[in-house]
Amino acid sequence: MRQPEAMLLLLTLALLVGFLFPAEMYGPGGGKYFSTTEDYDHEITGLRVSVALMVKSVQVRLGDSWDVEQGASGGKTQEVILQPGEYIINVVGAFKAFLQGMALCTNNGRCFYFGNLDGNYFSAYPSQEGQVLVGIYGEYGLLGIKSIGFEWNYPAEPTIE
Repeated sequence: MRQPEAMLLLLTLALLVGFLFPAEMYGPGGGKYFSTTEDYDHEITGLRVSVALMVKSVQVRLGDSWDVEQGASGGKTQEVILQPGEYIINVVGAFKAFLQGMALCTNNGRCFYFGNLDGNYFSAYPSQEGQVLVGIYGEYGLLGIKSIGFEWNYPAEPTIE
């Protein structure tokens, strides 16, 4: 098989696998889709989560800048700033009709809790040793986040200037 045909075949297979086996989301779903970022060149350095009776919205900090807030408005916002070299490596959460709460733990042994871990539980972590949280995606409605998923990858290599 010539190289262009082989590349086309691999691309087609990759798209088919993504269609047949979409990235996992936790929760009942429905509503408007969101993704915190498509730019994985910047690592997550912080997180803001707004909570009322459920998780209303999430916002990630990439490098020194905050990305767009994703989800519904309102609630009380809690903010976490990660230390240099600290990464989120595990997420535990619970949902009912909406995401009720989450706990995110880091490679430094710190865990941060948002909302209440009440309902159907889930646990999300990378499939490969050394991978970290690089993005959050899901769906939300007028009242809050209806489903959530997590993108894992290796941390960006530090740039030497």
